Amino acid sequence: MTGRGQVVVRARTETEEIKGTNSIIVTEIPYMVNKSQLVEQIAECIKVRSVEGVADLRDESDRDGMRIVIELKKDAILDVVLNQLYKHTRLLTNFGVNMLGRDFL
Repeated sequence: MTGRGQVVVRARTETEEIKGTNSIIVTEIPYMVNKSQLVEQIAECIKVRSVEGVADLRDESDRDGMRIVIELKKDAILDVVLNQLYKHTRLLTNFGVNMLGRDFL
C-alpha cells in the first residue's frame, strides 16, 4: 500500500562433494556486503560455535570470480549448516526498497 518494503537478498551457493565430504561453495554475495568482512564474520561464528559442523573455510577467489569454500565435517547436515550461516552471517540480508511513483498528470 505504501510502496515501501524490504527485499530479502541471499548469497548464491552451490554444494559439492570434495574428498568424501560435502562443501558449500559461495559464488555470489548480497549487494553492499564486503567479501573479506563476510569471511571474517563466518570465521568468528565458527570460533564462538554459533555455526556447528564446519571443518574448514577458504577464500579461493581470483580474477575469474568469487569462490568461498566452506568444508563441512563428515557428520554435519548440509541444510542445517547453511541455515545457520544464513541466520548468523550476512549471507542473507534485507534490502529496503521505496517504490513510490508520482503521477504528473
